[in-house]
Amino acid sequence: MGEQKYDRLNESESINVKVQDIKEYEEASSDNMRAQDINYQTQHNTDTTGSLIKFMFWLFCVCFSLAGVQFVYSIQFALGTPLFINKFKLSNSTTSIIQSIAGPVSGFLVQPIIGVYSDSCKSKWGRRKPYIVFGAVFVVIGLLVIAFSPQIGELFGDKADGATSSDHKSGLAIAIAGFVVMNLSVNIMQGPTRSLVSDVCPMDKQNLANSMAVNVMGFASIIANVIGSFFATNENSYRDLFVIGAGFVAFSVVPTIIVAKEKQLDSSIKSPSSPLEAFIRIKRAFATIPKELALISLVFFVSWFGFSPFMVTNTSYFQQNVFNGESEGLKFGFYGQAVFSAVSFFFSFFLSGLCNIFGEKIIYSASQLIAGASLILFLVFDHAQPWLAILLTGVVGINFCVFNAIPFAMMVKVISSKDIGLYMGVLNSSAVVSQTISIFTSGRVEAAKNQNVAWGIAYGGLFTLLGVFLAFILPKSKKVTEQINEESPLIK
Repeated sequence: MGEQKYDRLNESESINVKVQDIKEYEEASSDNMRAQDINYQTQHNTDTTGSLIKFMFWLFCVCFSLAGVQFVYSIQFALGTPLFINKFKLSNSTTSIIQSIAGPVSGFLVQPIIGVYSDSCKSKWGRRKPYIVFGAVFVVIGLLVIAFSPQIGELFGDKADGATSSDHKSGLAIAIAGFVVMNLSVNIMQGPTRSLVSDVCPMDKQNLANSMAVNVMGFASIIANVIGSFFATNENSYRDLFVIGAGFVAFSVVPTIIVAKEKQLDSSIKSPSSPLEAFIRIKRAFATIPKELALISLVFFVSWFGFSPFMVTNTSYFQQNVFNGESEGLKFGFYGQAVFSAVSFFFSFFLSGLCNIFGEKIIYSASQLIAGASLILFLVFDHAQPWLAILLTGVVGINFCVFNAIPFAMMVKVISSKDIGLYMGVLNSSAVVSQTISIFTSGRVEAAKNQNVAWGIAYGGLFTLLGVFLAFILPKSKKVTEQINEESPLIK
């Protein structure tokens, strides 16, 4: 009896110690976040025009790692599909399977895991920056592997002028490996960069910060596609552009690392003791996801479902449908993507103001309507004139800007600041699952329609139109004065 009582006392003491540890974690983490926010506001007062310009430049630099991320995505989707089709002689539908696996699946696996570890990273360089640099290094490696995959394949016996995919087995395998490395690594970069933007900006600047993130992405995409248009008809265009991409990624992390000042987390904050604990936190995050974030994720899922077929086949549409397979089509595909990026870039300057006037739901719904109609018109004008194809491509840029800004700004307002990295991964998971299903199923649609990519793009347009109505289930934007419960539900 005495031993049982002693055991209960020990158990009670153990529970009390655990509760105390959790409280210390929460207090330390909250103090760290408050200190970071106070430090930010002290350094970046935006009351005057001069200070506002200084702030915008600072924010641009903080976001600049996303330029590297977007440059990668731009050349991946502009050149990845043509590389597999033209160089390695795969069909559109087979290429869509590769694209649906290499990118989205890696994002689904990587971002939540990196989010868990970066949320509790105690490096003297900060929570996010070590992961940004690490990811960038391996993105560069992946890009270089892809760039030289045809030449490496020839060293292993591939036929340079082979007419079937079986003539390019080695190069194809190497290219796929490069795509996997690149996509895993770019997700290691992307999640922490998005989280960093949310970390260093106060609540009342979140819409502006996420608009700037899209602004930077649009800027990078313009550069990627303008450069791509110059190299599109070159014999070694694939190699040259992936090499340029490697250099751009390496450069893109420099402004972010220099300008973003993160405070080192207190040593009392506990990191996951094992990968198993990290997965337990991820599981708990999905199980306890706030209702508001679940609604945001659903809308985000549908938006990406509609956009993804367009994303991976737009340049192929120019080459196959507009120019009947001529190489000039790839060049005009880059022109179209450059216009798309420019529209997204310039619209991002107005997004925050438009949301303040009309509200996020109206802007989101309107952008989905515009994009949905445009995507369906790709099929209506199956063999469009180049100017019309470029116009339709450009209009979709409005939607891309909106659904890459508003969900992230909303997310930050409904979750604890201590779990930004993890929930950023959760939100991204909805996108990558959507991309996987959408790209795969649109590939089946194209296969059923004689490999006509216009059908896949229009298929996505139907889901984009669904987003017109789903936009109204997005949660009401909270006022800055409303406090989020800072107690993390994930540290148990």
